[in-house]
Parts: sequence; structure tokens; C-alpha cells
Amino acid sequence: MQTFEVGGLKVAYIDEGSGPPVIFAHCSSASHRMWRPLIEKLKSRHRIIAPDLIGYGATDRWPEGKPFEFSADSQILVELAKMAGEPAHFVGHSYGGAVSLQAVMQMEAEPRGMTLYEPVAFPILPATGRQKVFNRMVDFVSKIEAAAARGDHEEVARLYMGFWIGRLRWWLTPRKLKDRVLETVDKVAMEFGAIRDAEQPDLDKARKLSASVLMAYGAKTRPIAIDVIKALNEVLPNSRIVRLAGASHMGPMTHPDKVNAIIEAHIAECLEASAHGAKHETVEA
Repeated sequence: MQTFEVGGLKVAYIDEGSGPPVIFAHCSSASHRMWRPLIEKLKSRHRIIAPDLIGYGATDRWPEGKPFEFSADSQILVELAKMAGEPAHFVGHSYGGAVSLQAVMQMEAEPRGMTLYEPVAFPILPATGRQKVFNRMVDFVSKIEAAAARGDHEEVARLYMGFWIGRLRWWLTPRKLKDRVLETVDKVAMEFGAIRDAEQPDLDKARKLSASVLMAYGAKTRPIAIDVIKALNEVLPNSRIVRLAGASHMGPMTHPDKVNAIIEAHIAECLEASAHGAKHETVEA
């Protein structure tokens, strides 16, 4: 892996293949490796740039005691987009989807396109009049932060993973996989808090984004994930939604073939043509 420095932290990333660039952002408790099967398919015709976000994989951990800011991870993608030298297509899952959106909002140049699976861009909720939904998330984040402050990593993991995959599935998860999650929960707790505290998005800028944005969600996901996507779909002028039957929030891991096919098709579509106006339909996959 290659490295560069952002904000005093060493960031590790892969830069493979050649062609129009695609920048991947992984979910919490993961690394760029979650995208490896799709990267292998795409790198024969695309330049693939995929970092390990702060605290994951080979990238440095966030300094202990320093307040974490959501923009720290998004700045990584901004810098990688500059390195790409031409408009890139952004792909992100969950936290990585929110980071991708934040990066695009920070950039002056437009991306070639975006494909996002259940981005946890919670600040869009109050910005679009969904304050009650947002308040429920605020309450949940408070529980995670309280457990993290006590140093109760098991409780943070139970709350966080139980929320997305269900308490029973988390309880049944093999110990080895649980331990991998437990190693990252300090960063996960910081992410929840930073997203909650992030400024509401610039809706005027979002409404001017002409790039094609495809957002996918699992039919079995949490309602708030769908609320976020619907809110974004109201604001982004050239967006559309794909509903993935049988999947939940972890669709890229549980249904990789279907999710990767959706991503691959949208990348190709964005290469073939520029935006053709608003597309606000929901389709079944």
C-alpha cells in the first residue's frame, strides 16, 4: 500500500489499475479490503483508489484525547480526488457513503458520479424537516458515547452492531469477528458523535450537483437508513434509488454480487453519458 499524510496522520491507500478513476470508501470497522472483489473486476479498465479511513487497516489511529471531526476522513477523499487528476466516481457504504458525500460537498470540481449504499448522512434529516427522526438518532448516539466513556467496548459493539444487524445476529457472531469489531469501537463511537455534531449540509450547493447519484438500500434495513436516502433524493437533482430485496444495511457483505453489479453498472452509465435531469424513481433489484 502507498501512504500520504493528511492532518498529521499517515493514511494508507491502494492505487491500482488504469483508466477513469474510482474512489472507494469503506464502512465503519472495515478497511479498503471490503471492496477487494469489486476492485479486482474493475481495475482492468479503471484506476482504483481506495484508502483505509482513520483508525482502520494500515492508517494511523486518531490521537487520543483530541476531539474528532467528521471532515478529517472526508479530507482524505478530497486529497485523493486531487491526486486522481480528473473527475472520479465515488463509491461508499454506510460511514464511507457519508464521508463520500461530505468530500463532494467540500470539492469545487464535480465528481463523475456517485454510488452509495445506505450512507449514514444523518445531518440531512433535520435539514429536510425530519427533526424527530434525527432526535431518535441523537438519543441512540448518547448511549454509545456513554458506554465508550465508561470504557465498555462490549456495550458499544452490542449497541452499534445490534442496531444494524440485530442483537441476535451479533450474539451469534463468531468470537474472532467480534474481536475485530471490538478493536475499532473507539473510532466508531467518535464517528457517531462527529456525524451527529456535523453542520447541516449546504442544500443550495447540493441542489446544484449535476453528477448522477445512485443510492441503494436493503429492503430489510433500519427505517432511518431509508429516511436518509429519501431526504437526499429530495435534494439531489440527478439521483435515483435502488431497493435491494432480501438485503439489510450490510448488503455489500451479505449480497456482494447484487450490490457490486449495481455499482459496476452505474459507474459504466456515468462514463457513457452526463446527467440527463432528475430521476427520482425507486426500483427493485
